[in-house]
Amino acid sequence: MPQPALRPTAAPAMRSRQVGGAVLALVVSLLVTAAATLAIRLAGQVSEKTAQQQLTQQRMARIGSALQAYWMVHGCTLPAGALGSASTGDAAPGGTTVPWRTLGLARDDAFDAWGRKIRYLSPGSVAQFGAPAQPSTWALVSHGPTGFGGWLASGQQMPPPVNADELANVNGGGLQLKTETAGTDIAPANLFDDALLWGTLDTADCSATPPATPPVVGAPTALNLTTALLNSIAPVSYSGRDSNTTSITIDGGAALGNITITSSGGNISRNGVPNGTAIGVCTTGCGNNNSSLSFPETLSFKLDGKTAEKFALGVLSLDPTVQVAVTFRRNGSDIGLYVSPVVPAVSGVPTVFADLMPSPASPFDEVVVQPQGSSRLFVASIRFCAAGSTCN
Repeated sequence: MPQPALRPTAAPAMRSRQVGGAVLALVVSLLVTAAATLAIRLAGQVSEKTAQQQLTQQRMARIGSALQAYWMVHGCTLPAGALGSASTGDAAPGGTTVPWRTLGLARDDAFDAWGRKIRYLSPGSVAQFGAPAQPSTWALVSHGPTGFGGWLASGQQMPPPVNADELANVNGGGLQLKTETAGTDIAPANLFDDALLWGTLDTADCSATPPATPPVVGAPTALNLTTALLNSIAPVSYSGRDSNTTSITIDGGAALGNITITSSGGNISRNGVPNGTAIGVCTTGCGNNNSSLSFPETLSFKLDGKTAEKFALGVLSLDPTVQVAVTFRRNGSDIGLYVSPVVPAVSGVPTVFADLMPSPASPFDEVVVQPQGSSRLFVASIRFCAAGSTCN
């Protein structure tokens, strides 16, 4: 007799549903955990970005305060920028980054929070949002998290940005400041993450031109830097060729007034001719070679209360050729640089570099002489001249 079919029990189905529910719960739990972790990471990134932005803004504000102080102390003038490829922080012609040492700032203050040098635009080169350049407005630019166009501490420059507004903040000449592009499109052509700060200087106590300084009258004859001239204000205590000092003030006559000579890299020294006819920089021993001026040593010649428009330099070279650089300064700030070609020199006969001046032409009150390459020389004569004169 056939047996009745057995009905399946509900247990396996129930177990299947229980297992499925457990898996779903586990998946949901994992998703929740992942979402929470992502949220925490995103929050950390936002917090980090905010902290970096705040640090950059703080440093830019300190730079702004230093610029204002420099403006007041130096008679309504600001320094040039520092070269992005240099690490000294000194103002230099054509510089586009913050000259932190010239402004008396800490090195770190010249960098944004991402380790790139903050760009500095001096008055006269700042065009705000397409408007004409403002003569008394300075500006600072951090190239932001991407850093496109910024200078690294190593002296290397980051690749240029694709965004046209960011590119305007990188290119020299007629630089423009732009605001951040609205919206969420972050395609390279629309990505703008620069941080900007600018300010207008108070010109109420400034004339339209640099503070008046008595100019050099006429074109005085060259001053031959003999020992007698170096002793014209106060006797110098020499040890052979060594003056035992890095600063000497001489009497430049009625037209020039006092001139202060300052050396870097050693003491001011004189050449080996009896009583001395030219000066260099002494390191040790003061023989003919190491008492001469050689790179990176310098000799500075600064007028006291006068300005000139041209300069002539006479040097005695120890080598068959000679090359020099002359930096022009006004109120302690670099305003121009002349680098000579390599020229022939005759032993014992001065080589004269004539009619030297900043470019563009501007009054100056100090020149800094530095040999280039392997040149070794003594400075035999200097001449400060007025505009329109032949200065040789």
